[in-house]
Amino acid sequence: MSELQQQNKLEVDEFSKETINTIFLNAIQSRASDIHFEPQSDQLLIRLRIDGILRPSLKIPKNQMDEIISRIKVLSSLNITEHRLPQDGYLECIFQSKTYNIRVSTLPSINGEAIVCRFHNKEDVLMNLIDLGFDSDQLSTILPIITGQAGIVLTTGPTGSGKTNLLYAFLNAVNKEEKNVMTVEDPIEYNLPNIRQTQIKEDIGLTFARVMRSIVRQDPDIVMIGEIRDPETAQMAAQISLIGTLIFSTFHTFDIPALITRFQEMGIANSVIAQAIKAVVSTRLLRKICPSCKTEYIPTPEEKKQFGIADNIHKLYKGKGCTNCQNLGYHGRIGIYEIITFDDEIKNAIMERKTASEIDTILNKKQIKKIRVCAMEKVYKGVTTIDEVIRILGFPRVNPTKPTK
Repeated sequence: MSELQQQNKLEVDEFSKETINTIFLNAIQSRASDIHFEPQSDQLLIRLRIDGILRPSLKIPKNQMDEIISRIKVLSSLNITEHRLPQDGYLECIFQSKTYNIRVSTLPSINGEAIVCRFHNKEDVLMNLIDLGFDSDQLSTILPIITGQAGIVLTTGPTGSGKTNLLYAFLNAVNKEEKNVMTVEDPIEYNLPNIRQTQIKEDIGLTFARVMRSIVRQDPDIVMIGEIRDPETAQMAAQISLIGTLIFSTFHTFDIPALITRFQEMGIANSVIAQAIKAVVSTRLLRKICPSCKTEYIPTPEEKKQFGIADNIHKLYKGKGCTNCQNLGYHGRIGIYEIITFDDEIKNAIMERKTASEIDTILNKKQIKKIRVCAMEKVYKGVTTIDEVIRILGFPRVNPTKPTK
């Protein structure tokens, strides 16, 4: 390699290093949860996901794209010569004494390798349940369940709805010296003190089901399973819960009848479903109004009618946009929840093989705080906006709630 070639390579390396540092620093300062590196025909587009919304951040010329992609792959210990297959990696960075775990995923595309870097701040995940958005009534419902002796507690919701953070908050609440707490994850997103965590490695046969078969011989008190995704894992989780272990996990359904049906399709007996599952927590995340530009306004009669807003509610709130929130009007997010406990009536309905519509009718008659009710209470309290509730939950079919006193 000539002296000129060496100089050019050095300049390229320094450029990619400086650019990556700038991108990551900007992402952290902007509170981004993800960085998207998206190859296009003429450039590399960088977008940041902030409070659940993707925003354009930077455009890099196409002739510098390969150096940027390679630099990220080197940092996350990926094979820089492999461009045909997806890869998953991991790296850490420290900013202002905070450690950020960054999960890296590559995917071949028509214009080059696309990369998504997902940021996790350990301090954010070890939050108390009240900081996540649970109200006092919901806390009094969920705390006895997650500190109980046995059973399965499931979290449900779409991607990016806070399920994983909620599971870690559960672990944080029950992680005591006298408990043997274990996790089975893919991937391990946070290293937690005093908890034994196992990383799934399907390429060598270390699957959820195989780890679960071994965990039962490790004398566990509490087991967190990152996701119940196959029949064998579901069956193992149910069996372990029935012999005295508390199980936390996520499950991809949007209502209880569908969840029960899915467990039945996985070969779980109705009697086992009824006895094993203790509660299901549905979760979503709403953007919070920026406190720096929060302003009140009078809702229109049409808004009041459509959203069931009581006559005694005379003002609502929104963000005007300012430098603190990058003129978005929102800053940060908070959870909304719907907690359904499997009481005797629900258990009997499952064991009697009631249809999905019959179980849905039973649930509708119960005094369960619906997730939309939880959302609208946060609207009344000035935490979020009606527009944000519509974005996450859609328009209501009926009047959702009356404000709490």
